[in-house]
Amino acid sequence: MPLLKTFWWDTLRPQNGPVYSKWSRRLQGATYLGAIALLAIGYRLLVWLVFQFPLPDNLPAYPIWPPAAYSQLILLLIGLKFWPAVALGSLLNTAMSPGQSMWITGVIAAINNTMQAVLGAWLLLRVDFSPRLDRLRDVGRLIVLGGVLPAVVSATIGVINCCLTVMTDIQMMSSIWWNWWIGNLSSVLILFPLVLTFPEWPKQFPDLKHRLVGLLWLIFLALLSWFVFAAPNRTLIAPYPLEYLPFPLIVWSALRLGTPGAAASILLTTGFACWGFIQNHGPFFHFSARPEQAILALQAYICILAITALALAASMVERERARIELQAEKEKSEQLLLNILPQPIATRLKQQEGTIADHFAEVTVLFADIVDFTRLSTELSPQALVIMLNEIFSTFDALAEKHGLEKIKTIGDAYMVVGGLPEHRDDHASAIAEMALDMQTAIAHLSQKHERPFTMRIGINTGPVVAGVIGTKKFIYDLWGDTVNIASRMESSGIAGKIQVTEATYETLKINYQFDYRGEIAVKGKGMMDTYLLSDRSSIAAH
Repeated sequence: MPLLKTFWWDTLRPQNGPVYSKWSRRLQGATYLGAIALLAIGYRLLVWLVFQFPLPDNLPAYPIWPPAAYSQLILLLIGLKFWPAVALGSLLNTAMSPGQSMWITGVIAAINNTMQAVLGAWLLLRVDFSPRLDRLRDVGRLIVLGGVLPAVVSATIGVINCCLTVMTDIQMMSSIWWNWWIGNLSSVLILFPLVLTFPEWPKQFPDLKHRLVGLLWLIFLALLSWFVFAAPNRTLIAPYPLEYLPFPLIVWSALRLGTPGAAASILLTTGFACWGFIQNHGPFFHFSARPEQAILALQAYICILAITALALAASMVERERARIELQAEKEKSEQLLLNILPQPIATRLKQQEGTIADHFAEVTVLFADIVDFTRLSTELSPQALVIMLNEIFSTFDALAEKHGLEKIKTIGDAYMVVGGLPEHRDDHASAIAEMALDMQTAIAHLSQKHERPFTMRIGINTGPVVAGVIGTKKFIYDLWGDTVNIASRMESSGIAGKIQVTEATYETLKINYQFDYRGEIAVKGKGMMDTYLLSDRSSIAAH
């Protein structure tokens, strides 16, 4: 039995809380009872307001029944625990309505109204339903779960209840059932979108320009709807069925204003249609053989208009959301590509196929390497080693960005950067020198921070290179030529904590920087070469 009880509880329990669940949880005890009373009074007042628009003798029923949507909205917005408000409001309406002598029909009506409200709200709370109605599936769930199914239950019980008091034939019962069902469904399709999307309205009109456009749209739609549905002499001026004339403005609102705009269009258009109808005006009344046909035609029109507008608005919102997500993914991909390749090279690679290779007459190449990295790797765990390397090289990346240099790659504990490409700059050697000096300062700071006495060797060379991208997978922008090889040799044959440069780099920088002549050293493949150690900026450059 406990397992069976748990099964039924899990099956029947709503998967989601009401829209205003926080506010609902605060209503306990006396405040809860007070809310029940106020909501019940609101139900009764809404019924009273509907009856302030009396039906002509030839019309059998109202085309829409707003109290049905009101009761479902209560439970969806603030919780199923407020169902007594619907029952109490229905009983209050029975007690205050003239001519209601059979309490049994009033009780059945209260049960029926409560069942419809509870069923509609419960079905929507059981599924992944967004009150913003910004997905097609939410619109579909509102139509089927919030409108069609509860209205079927209500119409069926309501017709049976009518049969208990009034003798009707089968044809009349069928007409009553259809009017009841579509009337409740139409009310849900009109009021639900308006109330649920109301918090989204400020987003649609962020400034004065948008508010003026929205105001003009409302005026035009109101005037057009009045002319089509409620103007007394409209059939004399234009004796045609013009009920779909407001559709362009409705479509515009769905496309430009989303679901809130569609909801406002539905309310405004159907409001004028119902107003004109109960005054025996409009195309539905004049172009139908019998009043029963006219009311069904109006109800069908309301459903078609509401479903079309809501579905179109949701489709546009989904499309716009997909476009934004696609743009965000594209920007992420672009950023990822720019983290791998320089921007000019990435642009060329997207525009053309094949090998990209450029010759640069003079650039400056820097190689840097951590001294005793092998010993360091034995002292640290792999994870700690990678974390520390990432911190070091991320610092160097920031320096490269600061000096406008192009990082080429890292190989193990080696770091390679170049100045003067892919776009030429005259001060490429100075920029590399500045970065080398800043790298020494940064590595000293990191050594002190981690309490590990590690240093770097840095080698620099200036000369011509070929740069480009080769291959079809795992692209990398790389450099080739003697300039690159010699810069690498300057690093590998350098002194820990020093910056070793070639004579070509020295000649370029000697005016603005201080150097110590190291002498000739053997360079593999090049024989003996004069090298210099960059020590600091010169006093002239400093001033």
